[in-house]
Amino acid sequence: IIIIITTVVVVVVVVKSTMMNDGLDDDEYPDDDDDDINTTNTTSNTSKITVDEAFASYVGQIGRGQLKQFLLSSSAWLPAAFLTLVSVFTQRTPEWECVNDDDENDDIFYSYCTEQKAKRIEDDLSVLCSLNEYYEENKKNNTEEIIVWKWTNKKQSIVSEFNLICKEEYKVQLASSMFFVGFFFGAGLLGQLSDVKGRRTGVYAAVLISSLGAGLASISYSYSQYFVAVFIGGFGVGGIGVASFVLCTEPLGISWKGIMGIGTQYWWALGICSMSFFGYLMRESWRMYSFFCALLGCGYVFFTFSFLKESPRWLLANGKPNEAKEVLEFLAKKNGRLTFERLPDLKEPEKTENVNVSAIFPHKKLKLRLMCMAFVFACNGLIYYGISLNVGNLAGSIYMNNFLSGLVEIPSHIAAQFAVDIIGRRTTLMSLMSLSGFGAFISGFLKGKQRIFFALVGRFGISGSFNVVYLYTTELFPTIVRSAALGSCSMIGRIGSISAPQVLFLRVISPELPSIVLALFALLAVLTCTLVPETHGLVLEESLDGAELQACGEEMTQNLAIGSQFSNNFTQLIVEEEDDEYNDNDDNDDGARMLGTTAIDSSSSMAIRE
Repeated sequence: IIIIITTVVVVVVVVKSTMMNDGLDDDEYPDDDDDDINTTNTTSNTSKITVDEAFASYVGQIGRGQLKQFLLSSSAWLPAAFLTLVSVFTQRTPEWECVNDDDENDDIFYSYCTEQKAKRIEDDLSVLCSLNEYYEENKKNNTEEIIVWKWTNKKQSIVSEFNLICKEEYKVQLASSMFFVGFFFGAGLLGQLSDVKGRRTGVYAAVLISSLGAGLASISYSYSQYFVAVFIGGFGVGGIGVASFVLCTEPLGISWKGIMGIGTQYWWALGICSMSFFGYLMRESWRMYSFFCALLGCGYVFFTFSFLKESPRWLLANGKPNEAKEVLEFLAKKNGRLTFERLPDLKEPEKTENVNVSAIFPHKKLKLRLMCMAFVFACNGLIYYGISLNVGNLAGSIYMNNFLSGLVEIPSHIAAQFAVDIIGRRTTLMSLMSLSGFGAFISGFLKGKQRIFFALVGRFGISGSFNVVYLYTTELFPTIVRSAALGSCSMIGRIGSISAPQVLFLRVISPELPSIVLALFALLAVLTCTLVPETHGLVLEESLDGAELQACGEEMTQNLAIGSQFSNNFTQLIVEEEDDEYNDNDDNDDGARMLGTTAIDSSSSMAIRE
């Protein structure tokens, strides 16, 4: 029901924003910008350069200035890790103990409690329900209330503070799903914000909103208040990844986008590892940990606000060539490539009135890409958060398991970082998705350390896949709708994230069922990737029409290549058949000659004998 309502509301919002964007005109920009644009238009077109030419000839593909901007924008993924996976510790299984008050009747319950606690599966709270039922059945005529068990510290988790066990247990998974419902909205709407108001604005708005949600959660004193707070937090987190990733890669030269785009996720992995340290320090108070996550997000905004620049590509695409030129000159000077001279004027890309994702729909090839990548995002979200939120159900310490999960992401990102430029974006994505499905599937049928090992194998695959899918998607769409397309894919991908807690809850039916479901969707995602082209080394057209024509040209070239290969194979087959027939005829002639020779030799020998 939540997913259906969410989908309907998002469709309405997208349609309304499309109508509003259609009504925008040039009055949206300040007068001084209009004067600058008019002055620029009077300049000879031959003296203007594209933004890629500016990077190649003046700024450089990468340098000290770009690295500084990259670190400032990509570091947003560190607080994003805390704010996204905050529920791993705030909703963890709390500790409990059996109670013995040295009473004769109480000894019976205490003995039964200790016996059941020893037999239970680790982190399984269903035993508490059986203890309560046993007490109700055997308390007889005792009027005095006997406490059979109690929480070691009720402040450890929302489970213990709000008593979310037995019939209330579903509320824990429901809160996790509500977080990703907020993520669903935020990925699309904040993605639109970063296209309309700027990448930098989108990043800061997303971080502050998610910090607000974590802060409100830390002061909520009922489940309903917490429920609303996690929605707000999810809404903000949904926009961090989209705006930050685009802002990280757009100031780079095209040859560095792949390897540096993957590099953004090192902050995410570092954040997950750091979570275990701070979560362990604040393990006795989930409120303190949630408030710490909020402070971390606000600290990022405070320390980077004065230094982070807007994307020059966004400025140029939105009719602000002079501001884009200033940013490029700033980067060039930091790189030591520009001293006193100034850059030539920038050539503006073809303007389009509609920057909404709906602008993609009239273009058949681009629409197919959008649909395919949205499904791949959904599968990645389902598998990644299915494995991430399941660390509490693995054997051993939740803090060590979470640390190992973050640690294994680092070699995953390193492998993906080099693979995307060696074997291509699509092949890398398909390989990592296959590995994640394999690891998730095998781990479901094992126990103990073996289960942890294969769960980490799945985490290795899906971490690299989740990273590559961001890079791959941004390269499939032109600048004017890149952030909106990425945001929409990420938004639809939240359907997988919303479903992840519910898929994990399927273990009440069968312990292996969640792993089977995760592996199945990994396979479907791999098959879907075959419908989307490779983007390695591709310079995408800046306009929608140009990108569509480019996609059609690539498909035509591919079909011609296939047709040419088929023609060559067919011609080779005909030649081989003709050669076989020729050889057969030669063999028959040779046979006839041999028979004739034999007959002559026989006649001669007979004549000699006679």
